[in-house]
Amino acid sequence: MHSPVFILGSPRSGTSALAAVIGRIGYHGFLEGNFLPMLHYTDALVDQYYARFPVTDERVMFRHVDKRDLKRRLFETYRAMVNDLNPNEPWFDKTPGSVMIEASPIVRELWPGSVFVFAKRRGIENVISRVKKFPGESFENHCAGWAGDMGTWRKIRQQLPPGCFIEVEQRDMIQQPERTARSLCEFLQVDESAVPAVSSLMNSIRPQQSSEGSASKTFSLAESGWTREQTEIFLKYCETEMREFGYTMYLETPGRPDPGR
Repeated sequence: MHSPVFILGSPRSGTSALAAVIGRIGYHGFLEGNFLPMLHYTDALVDQYYARFPVTDERVMFRHVDKRDLKRRLFETYRAMVNDLNPNEPWFDKTPGSVMIEASPIVRELWPGSVFVFAKRRGIENVISRVKKFPGESFENHCAGWAGDMGTWRKIRQQLPPGCFIEVEQRDMIQQPERTARSLCEFLQVDESAVPAVSSLMNSIRPQQSSEGSASKTFSLAESGWTREQTEIFLKYCETEMREFGYTMYLETPGRPDPGR
């Protein structure tokens, strides 16, 4: 079994369901990670500091601090702490959001055998779910959040070694659990005999729902219930990522006209 496993994705895309499934097949881990995104902030902070204070004078101590060595030592602290908190193999970390996605190349360097499971969900359903789950956040921020997470993943996955990540569609966990379970088990190198159990778990451990049955529903843009202004905001932020990930603005029924455009 591959270990560690890092579960990534945009919030409200099935990361919790994947963590529950992985936890049931022998992996150890916390309900949420939310620590390793600091790797990205640390990396950026060091870069900013060195850019802001370029030093050439040999009499200045900072001139003798190698940036790459400094990062290596700082990152090693993170690695040691996380390993101490996850003493049992195999283990996983579940941290959704774009900052953790940004940190993934560093994570892969710290744990060379690690793999990534990216949970994804069509933008319309994701934003509908976000709005219901987090009503205090603006509609615009929800749209920008989904688009930012998906766009960041498109960029970062190109920086990861081939074969070290898999993308899992939230809807497939509900509608095609056996096929999804088989793909996930093959990727994680879990024994094939576990496939029926994983499939059954996907049937019983559904993604978090903001309302009954909402995790399996698909909406056209016209059926979203959004105002014209909200629809324009969604298209402004999300249209590119919808297209890049092969999502349509309408219900995916052959021959049906697109009511959302």
